[in-house]
Amino acid sequence: LPEAFFTTFRCLVAGECSDANGRPIFVHLAGEFGWHIGMIYCFACVLITFGLFNVIVAIFVENTVAAARHNKHRIKQIRILDKEMFHRKSLELVRLVLRSLPDDANNSIGNMASMTSLNYEDVKSVLITPEIFEGLRIKPEFREILRDLDIPDEEQFDLFDTLDIDGGGTIDLEELTQGIWKLRGDARRSDIVSVGLMVRNLQIEVHQLKASLPQPVGR
Repeated sequence: LPEAFFTTFRCLVAGECSDANGRPIFVHLAGEFGWHIGMIYCFACVLITFGLFNVIVAIFVENTVAAARHNKHRIKQIRILDKEMFHRKSLELVRLVLRSLPDDANNSIGNMASMTSLNYEDVKSVLITPEIFEGLRIKPEFREILRDLDIPDEEQFDLFDTLDIDGGGTIDLEELTQGIWKLRGDARRSDIVSVGLMVRNLQIEVHQLKASLPQPVGR
């Protein structure tokens, strides 16, 4: 019995299916007991070669992809938490916006794009219209800065409407930078909960306002 188990191990693992005299075992068995033994042997070889080995390779590939995905997610989290990089890219974005202003829109502000430092008080009055933003969006430099700030291309098409929270038709530089900061990264559970709490608080205030209004007198 031990010799039989050892022979089975040699056949299945090492692929050495021969007896002590070097004769093929399964050819001898097929001639002795019929070729159905050979068919079983062929089926077992195909199952092990294309079945078991593929499962092992699939597990290895899955673990490799999972590790790469985790590493990519970790690198993205580190990049999102890098405030210095965000400030540097935001400054590049502001300079690009100032350079893209129309000639008739505050030439003095447009000239600030070449300055080494920018003063918030000087640029806070800059308003970006949909036309200016569309002109920015088609520039490769603008799209590249947004990609570096983790704003994918598919979210850049309606980015102006997303940042124009008051629906006024214009956004300033503060709304642009703060909106991009909040859009970075994937949606988190805290974002969804925060929106739900704000909507609930708004509903409470609306009900309180409705209750404080005088009720109409029936005719």
